[in-house]
Amino acid sequence: MNHKDLLILFAKSPHAPDIKTRLSPLLSKKERARLQKAFILDTLALMASLARGTRPVRASPLSVKQALACTPDTKDRFFTQCKKQYSVLLVQQKGADLGARMKNLFCWAFSRGFQRVVMIGSDAPTIPASFIKEAFSKLKTMPIVLGPAMDGGYYLIGRNARRACCPDYGAKLPFPDIFSDIRWGSHTVLSETITRLSRHHLLPFWYDVDYQEDIDFLRRHLSILTKRKGVLPIETLKFINKMKSRK
Repeated sequence: MNHKDLLILFAKSPHAPDIKTRLSPLLSKKERARLQKAFILDTLALMASLARGTRPVRASPLSVKQALACTPDTKDRFFTQCKKQYSVLLVQQKGADLGARMKNLFCWAFSRGFQRVVMIGSDAPTIPASFIKEAFSKLKTMPIVLGPAMDGGYYLIGRNARRACCPDYGAKLPFPDIFSDIRWGSHTVLSETITRLSRHHLLPFWYDVDYQEDIDFLRRHLSILTKRKGVLPIETLKFINKMKSRK
């Protein structure tokens, strides 16, 4: 199959010493590592389901190649296990900050012939599959798609190669620089990005899990999904249930 679309999961290793520090002291270091692992595994499972059109998505499959953008190292044992389990490409994140790492990943993807590239973070384990499908669909006509997060950032970003500006990789078409001089990690990331764009598509708002109040929101959301028999991030649900049992 000649894949022209690429879906990238942007993730930090659960073994990284600074993993999810904003969830301390609610969660211990080991618990934060387990939570990160659950988030990544659930998102990879969703990506695989999208590509196959199998449960839990149960819809027409997306013809997409899948990649896991890793930091600090693609040789991390957890990432190599993910590659074996889900047959994803492992790609090294490179760059001095978040913006540089995302830009480099897009340029890497375009240089390898991918036409539409969507990148999602590992902090939104309940993201609906329909949002990802909508992103790829809108990129047929739009230069960029953003998934706005409730904290002022974005949980998804997608670009098409026709409007990419990656001089180091041979692309010459102009595109506003949306990855430099952004206050990453602040509540203004989305607004700063949008002000530089003339054309873009916004997906529905969704939430990241970064702080203690986000864990509380996630717990309530999972409870509702369970009662309604909705699509569940299984590993994340297991972790949340263990948190309940320790109280």
